[in-house]
Amino acid sequence: MPLLLFRFLLGDLVPSFGVGLLAFTLVLLMEKVMRIVEWIVRKGVSVTDVFKIFGCLLPSFFVFTLPMALLLGVLLTFSRIQSENEMYALKACGVSLYRCLPPVYAFGVFISAVSLFLTGWVGPHSTRTFQSMFFSMATQNLFVGLKERVFFDALPNFVIYVENVVPEQSLVKGVFISDQTLTEQPVYYFAEEGEVHGNAEKGTIALLLKNGAIHRLGDTRGIYQVARFERYRVKINIGQMLIPRGAGKGRKRQMEELTLPELRKEILEGTHDKKEALKLGMNYHQRLAFPFAAIVFCTLGVPLALLSQQAGRYTGFSLSIVVMLLFFVLMQVGSGLTFSGYIPASLGAWLPNLVLGTMGVYLTWRKAEEKPLKVLDACAQLVRNLQEAVQRRFRDGF
Repeated sequence: MPLLLFRFLLGDLVPSFGVGLLAFTLVLLMEKVMRIVEWIVRKGVSVTDVFKIFGCLLPSFFVFTLPMALLLGVLLTFSRIQSENEMYALKACGVSLYRCLPPVYAFGVFISAVSLFLTGWVGPHSTRTFQSMFFSMATQNLFVGLKERVFFDALPNFVIYVENVVPEQSLVKGVFISDQTLTEQPVYYFAEEGEVHGNAEKGTIALLLKNGAIHRLGDTRGIYQVARFERYRVKINIGQMLIPRGAGKGRKRQMEELTLPELRKEILEGTHDKKEALKLGMNYHQRLAFPFAAIVFCTLGVPLALLSQQAGRYTGFSLSIVVMLLFFVLMQVGSGLTFSGYIPASLGAWLPNLVLGTMGVYLTWRKAEEKPLKVLDACAQLVRNLQEAVQRRFRDGF
């Protein structure tokens, strides 16, 4: 009987999970897809590089979409079971709600482990690979990242702004560059136009500026220096930026590029100011907390899906959106309380799991003991009423 129950529940849960994973991942990728299509059509990026970029982006998206898809799968599965009276059939066979939970939790633990592996190790390495690919592509074609009238700050220590971009001629017009590679005070370049030249072998980009000026604060306080030029070359050594921390003047890795052990080591070193230490601590605990949310969603999703006899698949989808919104609201509340100094980073990061997990345990107990909860029944009825109103609106036309 236990094996048969596992096969019965997972046979419905896994396909629903797969559909949810595909849907949520496509939604998150949509913005990136439009940007990358622009790179291919207008900026000459090869299709091979595009597939490599997608490969680097997917792990970071899966960290979010795996728990979300699991929540949707649990809600859809148990909503269907409830609407088709299969839950009553199971109870008639002596199968309580508690005996239905092990298959769900087994799958939830698996998803949680995969998410933890992605956020702790695979994600940071893919982020580093993406950065390396991006900088490598930039040496061949800086126009991959440049957009007209938008500040471009993907290159460390540089901010670039251009009024007009002409990729066909490797030309930019109305140029502003902030360079902070050599001094604490940035050096500002203004030019009417500039030519972009990349050297992939040396890993450098050269911007040949024309008819402009250099602005900087002098070494003496109160001195402001301006130098005008007809032609001036600004060199960006991207190869040096790819060198990791601790290797000369190499680029310092961002938090997203650090694995969990590296991030923990960074926190224990204690060389950061209070604000930066809070950011590191929050990032570390959120990476642990979000994968664990998969188990929390299992706990909460089962009783929510069994709220009403009339609940169906559409109700499960609506409830998944509501729960995810509540989860991210609680994440923002936890972050706000942490950075305001009211609670430690560990509590702020785990706040959504604690709140929703406690709610899930309570609702599971109420449902297993068949004790009614009028508030949630009213919420379920409200969700159904909203669905019916939307369906009528689309059916009757706007």
